[in-house]
Amino acid sequence: MDIENNQLHDDKNEPSLENEKNEESDQIRETESASLNDPMNWSLKKKQFIVFIISSAGAIAPISGTIFFPAITKIGIDLNTSQILANSIISTFILLVGITPLGWASYSDTRETRRRVYLISLTIYVVASIICAISNNIWQLLAMRTFQAFGGSAVQSIGAGTISDIFIPTERGRAFGWFNLGPIAGPVIGPAIGGYITQYFGWRFIFLFLSLYGGAILVIIYFALPETFRHTQLSLATTPLPKKRFNPFLPLALLRYPNLSLPILYISMIFSVMYVQSILVPKTFSTKFNLSPSNIGLVFLSPGIGYSLGSVVSGSYSDFILAKNRKKYGSIYPEMRISSIWFGSVLVPVSLLAYGWFIVKNVHIALPILSMFFFGFGAFIVFSGSSTYLIDAFPGQSASAIAVNNCFRFTAASIMSLASVPLENVLGTGLLYTLLAIFITLGTSCMVIVYFKGKEWTERFQK
Repeated sequence: MDIENNQLHDDKNEPSLENEKNEESDQIRETESASLNDPMNWSLKKKQFIVFIISSAGAIAPISGTIFFPAITKIGIDLNTSQILANSIISTFILLVGITPLGWASYSDTRETRRRVYLISLTIYVVASIICAISNNIWQLLAMRTFQAFGGSAVQSIGAGTISDIFIPTERGRAFGWFNLGPIAGPVIGPAIGGYITQYFGWRFIFLFLSLYGGAILVIIYFALPETFRHTQLSLATTPLPKKRFNPFLPLALLRYPNLSLPILYISMIFSVMYVQSILVPKTFSTKFNLSPSNIGLVFLSPGIGYSLGSVVSGSYSDFILAKNRKKYGSIYPEMRISSIWFGSVLVPVSLLAYGWFIVKNVHIALPILSMFFFGFGAFIVFSGSSTYLIDAFPGQSASAIAVNNCFRFTAASIMSLASVPLENVLGTGLLYTLLAIFITLGTSCMVIVYFKGKEWTERFQK
């Protein structure tokens, strides 16, 4: 009887043990599945394809902002409006491209999604572009340009969040450099495309081109881009975190951290000076060197090439510095990346000063064009390294950090664009560029302070 009871007791225990083993196996499988679904564990080819997609999407806003430079006069005539209102098509777009990403970034970070933001924003952009093409007056065009800016502006901040989602810190600099090639391409090719379309097809076809380009990117993202947001808890058994409250102005709260506000101040200084130079180029090269509008467009290729090379070189170099420090010290922290910008921070004011006085002294045209290349190269060494630092320093809020950065640099650019011609008329070319060079040199102190104090500030804020 005892033997039978023991056997019955053992038989009752066996299913329990098997259930425990099965539960343990299920948990292991769930953990492995969650690990595989972690975007940082995706294959390199998949990550590179994602960077290519978001870089192509990132070109939308810059192209949309610069493609109208050759068409502004024609738009003013066709819509029977003043040149000031016609110019507002560009200035309004630039301002909104800086402000509206705050809402997109806040939505992305609080709702823990990137893909949904891409799809919603690009849908708005495509619809607005189509309506722009059939606008009958300047006010309808301005209204639709507002929606176009709202829809096209999301990618530059959300793209930075995607980079943060899928790449480890020692890979982010190079990835961000390649991502930046899309936004950089916009100001380079935008005016050339716009001039060709306006001359042969009319300015309304510019909007059709933009709607087709945006529509193609939207389709690619819908079918080929997965959700990349990297959740803090990967285990399927983990209790989900409570949803954060959506606040479109929430990213501005990050300004209380000096290791964000100081880099943004420095970036905004250089970015606004870039726009001063760009606004004055047509006037300068037409009066000093008698260039035609088409040839002036070619002048912009010089800084454009500098932007591209600076972005790629800076990204690889900043990753190299992090890898070198990890090997040397065994650990890394975001402020180490700032070392990659020092060369650019010297090259920017030097090349800007040289450009201004080359113009004054009426030297050969090759010298100011060459100085524009070095200015663009140095500027994007600073931009790429500083922006990647912001991504590293604010994990989980990278899209918001870049959105605040874009907000202030585009706002500064729109203000300085309006002030550029009056400033040159009052100060003269040589003195204007001398003061701008001094202005940027003083701004370098922002990054010096963050380099030495940033780690201490971060540790204090985390307590």
